[in-house]
Amino acid sequence: MTERKLNNFFVIIISLLVAVMLTITTFPLGPFAPDWIQLFLIYWIIALPLSIGMLSSWIIGLLVDVVMGSTLGIYALAYTLISFIMSNLYKTLRNVTVIQQSIIISIALIIKFTLILWINNLLLIDNYTASIYWTVLTSAFIWPLIFFSLRAVRRKYNLN
Repeated sequence: MTERKLNNFFVIIISLLVAVMLTITTFPLGPFAPDWIQLFLIYWIIALPLSIGMLSSWIIGLLVDVVMGSTLGIYALAYTLISFIMSNLYKTLRNVTVIQQSIIISIALIIKFTLILWINNLLLIDNYTASIYWTVLTSAFIWPLIFFSLRAVRRKYNLN
């Protein structure tokens, strides 16, 4: 690996570890906690589409499955699906305002949580209710903060 790619890798990994810590610390908020890990993944897919992709999202999803205690593969599938959608939309997302990005990300998160609820319903698991959709609203409100914070990190470390 070249030094630049290694730098990209470490900054992205550290930011995702921060997202995991934020997820754990806001876990008591229940359905009102933003989906930190997914939002950080979406940012890196928009900003550096060649550095992080569906395989990375699948691995992170498996780790989230283990941390959250959900059925193995549900979050991996959901993260991979959202990564696929965002990978196809990253050029569009770069050219719209942060508020418009927030709306598009909200739609993607609605798809994600509907998929999770549907799979859990098929498996007869009652871990979540429709209150999980509050996460979409809080994630939409927190997106501008995440976007500008991670953009500052990306510019500080000159990630390309």
